[in-house]
This record gives sequence, structure tokens and C-alpha cells, in this order.
Amino acid sequence: MADRKRTWRWHRSPLRRRCDVVEAVVLLVLSVLLVAGPVLVGTLAFSSSWQTAVRQEQTRHSIPAVVVDDTRSAAPNPAVRPSNGETTATVRWQEPDGTERTQTVPLERGGEPGDQVTVWLDSSGSPTEAPPGPVARAVQSSASGLLAAGGVGAALLLARHLARERFERRHDRSWSREWMEVEPRWARRYHS
Repeated sequence: MADRKRTWRWHRSPLRRRCDVVEAVVLLVLSVLLVAGPVLVGTLAFSSSWQTAVRQEQTRHSIPAVVVDDTRSAAPNPAVRPSNGETTATVRWQEPDGTERTQTVPLERGGEPGDQVTVWLDSSGSPTEAPPGPVARAVQSSASGLLAAGGVGAALLLARHLARERFERRHDRSWSREWMEVEPRWARRYHS
């Protein structure tokens, strides 16, 4: 009996209304999306984050440098501004073509003048942050995937709830109108 109740909107019936079919289709689509959507979006977000980290690993390289001055002030280039307690220092390194470069860069650990440090450069030779390691890459990618999946799942749950609520209000208004037509006839029959 329960299966018949759940599927009655799909069968031909004189009681089936157009709004019942629309409601069934909308709720079915939202239910399918609720199952498949978060998985798909979470997988895409994980993959995108993972590929970005891999690309960073492939396009960034480290180079040894020597601390010239431990300025410990904010880096002039906002792209290499220190974060998480890092310090900055002016360092000098030699490019593969033999030219020397000096620039203020963020360092994970401070350095005194003359100390050897490692500087990370992007493909254009500009100082940048170190690429995430394997563990950080996995954590960042997993977090991206889970957050994206959770956000999509929550949005679809809310959409399904709002759609169901709207259909219920519409049914209530329809039943009220129909009752207003039928009730006077019934009332006369029983009060006569």
C-alpha cells in the first residue's frame, strides 16, 4: 500500500492534477541532484585543488640564497607578503644565467646576514611561496572537496525543502477553494 501511495502521481488517474505531476518531477529531480550533486561537485573541487597544487610543484623551484639584511619588515611585493609569523629578509641569489639578484622575500625562519636560506621562485623567476607538500596537498584538496560537497548538499536540501513547502501551500489553497465549493452543499444536506 505504501508503494502505491508514493507512486500514484505517475499513473493515470482521474484524481491526478497537473500540479501533482509537476511536484513529483521537481521533487524527483531535486532528490537525484541531492544524491549525485554533492559527490560530483566535491570530486571536481578535490581534483581542481589537487591539480593546482601539482601545477605549483611543477612550476616552482627552490634556489639557495644568502641573507644580506634581515629587515623583518613587510615585503614590498604583496604577492610575497609574509603570513603565519614568517619574517622577511633581503637575500641575494644567482640566476642560472649567472646574474645576481637581490630582493626582499618572506622566510619561514628568520636569518642573520650571511646565513644560507632557500628561496622559492615561480616559472618567471619571481619569489613565491613554497608549493604545498604531499600531506598539505592532500589536506587542502580534501577540505576543498568536502566544503564544496557540503555547500552544494546544503543548498539542494534547502531548495528541496522550499519546493516542498511551496507545493504544500499551493495544495492547501487549492483544497480550501475546493472545500468552499463543496462545503455549502454538504452543510445543506445535513442541516435540512
